Amino acid sequence: MFDYKDALFFTSYFQNHPDFNLVEEFKESDDEDEKNIYVGLVEVKNTIHPLIIRVEIPFTFPHSKLTFRTKSLSGYPHLIHNGKIKYGDWFCLNTPFAESVVEQLNQEISRLKEWITRQMRADLPAVIEDTSVRSALALANAYEWENPDEVKEFSSNATFTFVGDFEKDADNFPDKLGFLHCIKTHDNRYYAFKCKQTFTNYKLPYIIVDELPNQIDKLDDFIKLRENYGWSDDICSHLLKSIDTSNTWQISDHSSFFGINISEEEALQQINYIRQELAKQTSYVTGTRSEHGGFILNRNKPQKINVLPVHKNLILSFLDEIEPSIHTNHGVKIDPKRIIVDNPTEEEYEQQAMIDDWIEFGQFEFKPFVFGVKVDQRIYWLLLYTNHTTTKSESVSYDLGVRQISIKRNKSITLWRVSTQSIDSSMFFGRGCLCDNLKKKRIAIVGLGAIGSMVAESLAHSGVSKIGLWDSDIIEPGNICRSTYTLADIGESKVQAIENKIKSINPFIEAKEIKAHGHWFMHNANYSEYVEGSFYDNVNYKSQEDSLKEIQDFDMIIDCTGSNEMLHFLSYAVPKNELVSLCITNHANELVCTTNADGNAFELRKAYLSRIEQDTKNFYVEGSGCYSPTFLAKYFDIASLVNCCIRNLDNTINEGKIMHSCVLSHCKSGILIDYIHTYKLKDYKIYLNIPEETILDAKEMTMTDGSCLGYVLGCYSADGKQIMITHIVEYLSAKEKLNDAYSTSKGIIDYIGDYAYSDYENDSYSSDLFDSIAAKSADDEINTNNPLLIIKKKDGSLSFLLFINNELVPFEEMN
Repeated sequence: MFDYKDALFFTSYFQNHPDFNLVEEFKESDDEDEKNIYVGLVEVKNTIHPLIIRVEIPFTFPHSKLTFRTKSLSGYPHLIHNGKIKYGDWFCLNTPFAESVVEQLNQEISRLKEWITRQMRADLPAVIEDTSVRSALALANAYEWENPDEVKEFSSNATFTFVGDFEKDADNFPDKLGFLHCIKTHDNRYYAFKCKQTFTNYKLPYIIVDELPNQIDKLDDFIKLRENYGWSDDICSHLLKSIDTSNTWQISDHSSFFGINISEEEALQQINYIRQELAKQTSYVTGTRSEHGGFILNRNKPQKINVLPVHKNLILSFLDEIEPSIHTNHGVKIDPKRIIVDNPTEEEYEQQAMIDDWIEFGQFEFKPFVFGVKVDQRIYWLLLYTNHTTTKSESVSYDLGVRQISIKRNKSITLWRVSTQSIDSSMFFGRGCLCDNLKKKRIAIVGLGAIGSMVAESLAHSGVSKIGLWDSDIIEPGNICRSTYTLADIGESKVQAIENKIKSINPFIEAKEIKAHGHWFMHNANYSEYVEGSFYDNVNYKSQEDSLKEIQDFDMIIDCTGSNEMLHFLSYAVPKNELVSLCITNHANELVCTTNADGNAFELRKAYLSRIEQDTKNFYVEGSGCYSPTFLAKYFDIASLVNCCIRNLDNTINEGKIMHSCVLSHCKSGILIDYIHTYKLKDYKIYLNIPEETILDAKEMTMTDGSCLGYVLGCYSADGKQIMITHIVEYLSAKEKLNDAYSTSKGIIDYIGDYAYSDYENDSYSSDLFDSIAAKSADDEINTNNPLLIIKKKDGSLSFLLFINNELVPFEEMN
């Protein structure tokens, strides 16, 4: 076992340390809230301000964290005011783990000394009261060893947190009385959201007032607050529903506790006597006075007591109310409540269990509400809470002969105050958000299957808040294994399920910022259909103009459908928008990402997807026909490729560059990204694409016969404005590889040029090379009129040229 140290060891350590004076020896803490902890007091020597520190060391140190606390300082960066504040604020030092007790102590003290050197200043007081100074220091003092976002940390154990910065703006609270939709945790913390969500589980009442009470201590007493603002019973019931918050005398009948049995004549005589007595200026009735304060009940013995004037009308009204029943029942007969000793009925047993539960737990349960003060257009909030045990009241019990009654008035209800905090967008996404240029984009996702659902959730997790969603499909059980859907989503439209998930991930997304397309249409009582969820159906068969106009408002469109028809349409319909296509191969071995930054995204995908030899076994759903293709893929394989692609997109945009097409592949060493380079033909609007791996393969080739190194394989776009190189193959194996590529691609990939070596300077070449390319251009048996020539130069670099208009024109690489 590990050699943990005792209190004597820590006393000796600090006693002999040159930077400390031992104030109190270490011992096991006698605080009942602290278990298995040694505590001691030390003074740090030679500091600007005197510094006494309470050192809290767990029995299992260093496997459990040591804590330094102090009452000497407050308001400094990384000196946290929460937790056991009766012992002071604690130093947030983020000390790394060391493997022995002494090494860990040395590390902790090193961090503490660094904090003292960095933070303690002669021009600042020991206790910093000014909040603006505190904030400025916090932002300016991130540790070298920590993430700078740490300075924006909020307390993880705060009682109440607004998720979002909506609480500051009064316009978000048109009603001064209402509920905040919260998540209530098992340890009674509350996280409030702007509107009701599927995941919120608690409605927390709030009230907004226009000014603070005239005395600040009224915030500590609900009865004083009520009187200060003149709150009605309805308002008080809204804020503390199950607690009696009345501040006036209230009458209640307790006769059943005692039992009464008198005739009609006797009862009427007693009522007449009480009325006569109450008619006197000073009236006396048998009774007792008592005061209730929390658990304490002070009750006097029954005697003739002076009836308060305010009680007289209450008693008279009560007598008027019960007198008719005396005539009807010919007297008063009230049996005393049965005292349950043994053999209780089932109903009595349940009642007693409820009473016992109330005594043990219910009366102590906190009842919170949120109190807001509006100043101009901003609201400042406090969480106020109480429980039944804090009510202090006075009561008088009267024996009226015909009834035993009690008249009670609440004098005070203690409130505890807790400040609130909010977490804004920068704090919520601080350590996991995309770069600003990507996060602020309006992004449309077309297709919400395995890829699209992952893209949508990743973007929502990373701070994107303006998202459009298109899909016409419904979630089936078979969708769940390789997408982000759950069993609860079965039967729902993919659009609606993803919209719900996005809202449950990102609290800063407004409903208006999610464009979810599609709705259920009920044909009859037995048949409903999900319609207009497909972007392709909408633009081709519904309202093409409206749908195109809407999607053109998005900065980026991500096509995740894998549909050739969809990508072909988008490639020509929205040429000015950033268009990204994501498509995986069978078994999710590769993900082909094409963008219109490199030309026509459809043509690019057709070329680079066709060069991948796919296992098409079990590629179709049995019994569904060939119109229903599917693919084999595991969730983690898809997710890793998709998220790697989004990471690449984020990094590229963050560097101010254009996102280029690429092919991501699983390999033994991880995920390989093969970037596609794009070149533009000089003086022409013709573009050339070539994968980086193909370039590297070409550079490794050596001459075997004259200057010829090999041949270029690929394809041309339908409009002839784009040339896509898929392979550069060696001279000796060219025929076999061309046949394989042609077969794998189903005729898409073919010969498109030559690869040769030239020892000429720059992009020059021999006349023999020119004549050879010109001859191939004129050869009717060769499937190209504009063959490429790739030249490997003496320095190993490559030049790309196109035979056009009887000359070889060079390509220039685009940024």
